[in-house]
Amino acid sequence: METRPEIGNHIPTTELPAVGIDLTGSASKASGWAAIGNLAVSTRRIFTDAELIAETIKVNPGVIVLDSPLSLPAGRISVYDDDPGRQRYGITRACEREMLKRGIRSYPPLIRSMQKLTLRGISLADTFRTLGYQVIESFPGGIQDILGLPRKQKNLNSLITGLAEFGLTGQFSKTRISHDEIDAICAAVGGLFFLADEYETVGDPYEGLIILPKIEYTQRHSETAEYKSSI
Repeated sequence: METRPEIGNHIPTTELPAVGIDLTGSASKASGWAAIGNLAVSTRRIFTDAELIAETIKVNPGVIVLDSPLSLPAGRISVYDDDPGRQRYGITRACEREMLKRGIRSYPPLIRSMQKLTLRGISLADTFRTLGYQVIESFPGGIQDILGLPRKQKNLNSLITGLAEFGLTGQFSKTRISHDEIDAICAAVGGLFFLADEYETVGDPYEGLIILPKIEYTQRHSETAEYKSSI
C-alpha cells in the first residue's frame, strides 16, 4: 500500500520556472509541454521541435526536464537493432535497472517502440544545451511513485487532485487536458526539486542519469521496502 510522503503538502518554489516535456517519438504526434513558475502551471500540446524550443525560450526556465532517454547504454553507438553492440551491451542503462530495483518500472530506452523517442530526445537536449539551457532527464512515473501519487493509467483524476493538493494551481485541475500534459507537469515538478537541490541521481554518470525528487517519506510499495531493507 502506498502512502503520501511527508513533504509539508507542498513542492518547492524556486526563483526560476521549470519546464517539463513529455516527448513523443515523432513530430506528427503532439508532445506534452508544461511550465511551472511560483507553483502556477501552464500546459500546451506541441508538435515540432522548433515549436517546443520557441515556447520554452519564452519562459526562460532554470531547467528543462525531458521525459525521454537522453543517452544510450554504455557501449552502444546507435539506437537501432543493427547496432553491432546490441547483443553485448543490451537495451537498458544502469538508471533503468536501479529504478527497477526500487520498484519503479520504466521502458528500456532501446526497445523498438522507444528508439525514435530516444534519438529525438538526445537531439533536442543537445539543441537546448547549445542555447545555454540546463537539461536533465527524469521519469514522470517515478516522480509520481515517489510523491505517493497514482500513475495516470491507474487513476488520472486522483493524480490531478494530488498535484493540486501539493500546491500547484492552474487550469489543469479544472479542465480536461491530455495525459501527455499531465506527465509534462510531473516532469516539471521534478525540475523544481532539482532547482531546490532536493533531488537524487539514479544511474551511472558516465552513461546517463535520471533525476528524481529526494524526500522524506513514510512508506512506498513493497518492492521499495524490500530494496531499502537489503542495503
